[in-house]
Amino acid sequence: MNFQELSSTKEFANLHPVKQKIIKELVSSNQNMSPEMMLPKIMTINKELSKRNLSFTKEELNLLIKIMKDDMSPAEQQKIDMLINLFQRR
Repeated sequence: MNFQELSSTKEFANLHPVKQKIIKELVSSNQNMSPEMMLPKIMTINKELSKRNLSFTKEELNLLIKIMKDDMSPAEQQKIDMLINLFQRR
């Protein structure tokens, strides 16, 4: 999903401007992001939001993950899904 497609969605339009900016940066920096790089990136994003007393909803996090997985191979996507499942069990 490119940023133009994403930014034209109702869900994106309803996001807080800070969240929109973070997602825009994420989409533009998503090129060749490995699964190992993805999770620390999400953690950094969450820290930045916390500093502003904001957080992503579960749906917004799922959108972020979908965006990040978009250009990954099926094997990399499976790895991400496995890592996410491990974190959700905690």
